[in-house]
Amino acid sequence: MTTILWIIIIFASLFILANVSKKLFKTDIYLGLFIMIKTRRFIPFLDKLAKPKKILNIITDIGIVLGFGAFGLDYVLKEKIKSKLKRLFLFIFSSIILSYVFYFGLGLMLKNNPMVSANFLWFMAILSGIMGLSGFTLSSLVFSAYDIVVKLFAGTVASACPGVGLVIPGVKMPKIELLIPWYGWIILIISAIVHEFSHGAMLRTLKAKVKSMGFILAGLFPLGAFVEPDDKELKKKKNKSIIRMLSAGPTSNTIIAIVFILIYLLITPGIANYSQSIAVQRESSLFIYSVDQNISICGTIFDSPAYGLVDVNSQIFSVNDKLIKNRYDLISATKLDYDNKFIFKNTNTNIEKEIYLKPNEMGRLGFTYNVNYDSSFVIPQKYYWYKTILSVVLWSAVLNFLIATVNFLPTFPFDGGMMSKIIFEGYLPRKKQNEKKRMKKVARFFGILIIVLLLLNILPYFF
Repeated sequence: MTTILWIIIIFASLFILANVSKKLFKTDIYLGLFIMIKTRRFIPFLDKLAKPKKILNIITDIGIVLGFGAFGLDYVLKEKIKSKLKRLFLFIFSSIILSYVFYFGLGLMLKNNPMVSANFLWFMAILSGIMGLSGFTLSSLVFSAYDIVVKLFAGTVASACPGVGLVIPGVKMPKIELLIPWYGWIILIISAIVHEFSHGAMLRTLKAKVKSMGFILAGLFPLGAFVEPDDKELKKKKNKSIIRMLSAGPTSNTIIAIVFILIYLLITPGIANYSQSIAVQRESSLFIYSVDQNISICGTIFDSPAYGLVDVNSQIFSVNDKLIKNRYDLISATKLDYDNKFIFKNTNTNIEKEIYLKPNEMGRLGFTYNVNYDSSFVIPQKYYWYKTILSVVLWSAVLNFLIATVNFLPTFPFDGGMMSKIIFEGYLPRKKQNEKKRMKKVARFFGILIIVLLLLNILPYFF
């Protein structure tokens, strides 16, 4: 109940602050909770961003495919390919190619994760291939909901991990072992500004009026940005133009995520080698701090190979005949696929104990260790700078990827909500149904589906 109480307090505080701001400072508010600060100062800048119209159209078309997979590609090309048979062939071919691409990517992300079965991995890959990043997010919600429901009937839902949570940098998420650093706020704000400026630039390519731009505050904290179009003018534009405008936001975040992933891959080897050199000079030995009886990850229990065999406070002397002085020695000497010969030395008696341990399905041995440091060694200041830079780059990639995938979700209030209506209404029967009715059916289907999935994904918060 503590978690629920905190959530109620946070939302009540935001509601009060937003409505006080509305009365005292005449500000607009969004969803009754968030303060909107409007300005027209940045609108001329949008006109400059909108000049390379053809390039922007190509990028946003790629974004449509990225967000909605084979369905998105079919939408982008349907005006050029009139034959339904050719469109069907292209849809099947692109679904297969994209599914294999996602399977490869998901395989790298979920490597050696026994919680995700091979069948479920293929399900996620195929849905992602057919529906792009929107399908990836939906399949992730399905996977998490399935896991939670299984644990609900097993009576262990209280220890399950929620599938969704509030992303608040500097604050540990309830029931989730994840803490986003405080500078995540800066990353989120910059990413939101880029997202909205991208929407605004595409609006100007359509010659659509932008009434205002601005920032959204959660109380006193910046939460994001917004662009306010002239809705009456926007309704007169073609659906192809509108979907490009909607695609621009999450596509910009995807591009940022890709850039930072490449930077991360480029700089990680050098920083890792430098960190290892510091560890070799600074660390002198490893000692067992604790031994787990079992290993629980989101309510799924895994065996602890070390339980009942390894003694607390004993030194990890060697692994597979390699002397262990630092963490990197332990990592490089331990193999995942067979029994490793560990020599533990009792710190009181100096008696050595030989034990064979094979990592479990999660690649864990079931113990934690402390490191003994050489107190005379002074860590160079650049070591901390390198670690911070690497962390900033990683979180920039992760948070922009999250913004992109969430905004491609095919439901209100996300960009993908309107995009999905434009894309999928064309597959519904046209007899006795105009475009507006078909769009409503698409919105109702995805709306109900996602509400059900979200309700299932938040169940652990209530136990």
